[in-house]
Amino acid sequence: MPFTTPCRLKVWPRLKKILQQSLQTWWLLVKLTVPALIAVRLMMWFGMVDLVSKPFEPLMTLIGLPKETALIWVTAMLTNNYTGIVVYLDLLPAMGPQTVLQATVIGSVILIAHNLPVESGVCRGAGVSPLRMTILRIIAALFYGFLINRIGLAFGLGQTQAQFIISFQTNPMPSWGAWLVGCFKSLIMIYLIATFLLFMMAGFRKAGLLKVMTSILSPLLKLSGVGPKAAMITIFGMLLGLAYGGGLIISEARAGHVPKPDIFGSVTLMALCHSLVEDTLILGTLGGSFWGLLVGRLIFATVMTSLIVKGAHSNSLKSLVVGKKYF
Repeated sequence: MPFTTPCRLKVWPRLKKILQQSLQTWWLLVKLTVPALIAVRLMMWFGMVDLVSKPFEPLMTLIGLPKETALIWVTAMLTNNYTGIVVYLDLLPAMGPQTVLQATVIGSVILIAHNLPVESGVCRGAGVSPLRMTILRIIAALFYGFLINRIGLAFGLGQTQAQFIISFQTNPMPSWGAWLVGCFKSLIMIYLIATFLLFMMAGFRKAGLLKVMTSILSPLLKLSGVGPKAAMITIFGMLLGLAYGGGLIISEARAGHVPKPDIFGSVTLMALCHSLVEDTLILGTLGGSFWGLLVGRLIFATVMTSLIVKGAHSNSLKSLVVGKKYF
């Protein structure tokens, strides 16, 4: 007992803090997700899903997805990954079985372009054009989705049916009672996943795995053109999230510690590829390939950032890529 009691006293505050954080995060997600779910349910009830999805059908077809996935992606762009997943599961019975390749494509486009209203605010605070960064993320998401879809089809990859970790309705239009039960189960599952991820990240920090990931990502930053003064902040943002890395870069930018070109490169790379651990695992629950969701996306973001940073330093492209106001 003399040995276990102090240990328990040390562990409990950390445990309590993580549980409180997961509950706060989940409640915020519920407030964002439930209205979106009700809106989608009413659209399905009145047969409006096809009407809303129709304008986006060519884009979704271009990247090998059913037209209904447009509604899923728009929801994720306006809210967050979790809401996009729940709407995905709500629409899945109407779309039919999805392949691993399709799950990888929709997961990837969501990972690159999501939560745009909030994250564009982070870009603005760091001194980067929020409009340009939003447009960049949408175009990059479609381009990457197109690339991995064409590669998958060309080599016959990901043609098996995707296996989902979260359960979903099998009836395209269940009764209101069954729908409510299904939504409740999905939200509870998302809470458990979010809590697990928070514990996992805490374990990573404790075990020093974040330092290992930092050493792995450092060479990619050099290739992308991000300056050394913004390197560590960029790595934090890529590992932990744009809000975290963006907050640090805003602080450094306002203090004048990081040059504007480095801020632009840092924010660009973080915007295209952030929260590598948490977000990848979240979208991985849809049954996509981690080679596409993580490895390919990381390489793609590095190459894209390198090209964009070069454009930002070009006299002929600077005003288009960055904007006179921000550079």
